[in-house]
Amino acid sequence: MGGTNCDVVFVRWPAQINLRSRCKREGVPRLLVVEARARAPVCNDPLEDWVRAPISRDDLDARVRALQNRLDSRQVPTLDSAGTLCFGAHSITISNVQAELMELLIEHFGEVVYRSELAHRLTELVSRPTRNSLDLHIMRLRRRLSPIDLAIRTAWGRGYLLENASA
Repeated sequence: MGGTNCDVVFVRWPAQINLRSRCKREGVPRLLVVEARARAPVCNDPLEDWVRAPISRDDLDARVRALQNRLDSRQVPTLDSAGTLCFGAHSITISNVQAELMELLIEHFGEVVYRSELAHRLTELVSRPTRNSLDLHIMRLRRRLSPIDLAIRTAWGRGYLLENASA
C-alpha cells in the first residue's frame, strides 16, 4: 500500500471490495474508481471518495489532494498516561516533565503556545527551575520528536508551536 501516510490508494469498484475494506480498517485514504456500469458506492468515511472513469487528470489530482488534506487535518499527536507519545504510525516514550510540556503543546497543536505558559507549567513540576530550564527541556524534546515526524518550532518573541515536521 504506499510508503507514506499521504499515499492515496486507488481501488477499482466493485472488483476490489476487499482492498477497500482493508484500507478503511487501516485508515488509508482511498479513491474508488467506479467501473462503467457499476452502481456508485456510498462513501461516508472522510478518507474515501469516488470517481467514474474517464476522468481528467486535473479532476483526479484535485480529488487526491482533497483526500490527502483530510488525512493531514485529522493527524494530531496523542499522549497516554505512561508517557507514550504517538503520531501517525510511530511512537516514543518521553519523561514525565516532557509529557507535561507536551500536553500543553498538543492541546494547541499547530498554534503558538506562549513561553510564559510553558514556563508556568515547568515551575509546577521542577522545584527550582533556572532561566534556561525551559530551553533545555524544549531542546531535549526536539531531539526526541524527530523520529516521529513532529517538530517544535520557535515563534520568536512569543513561544513555541508543535507541528507535523513533514507538512
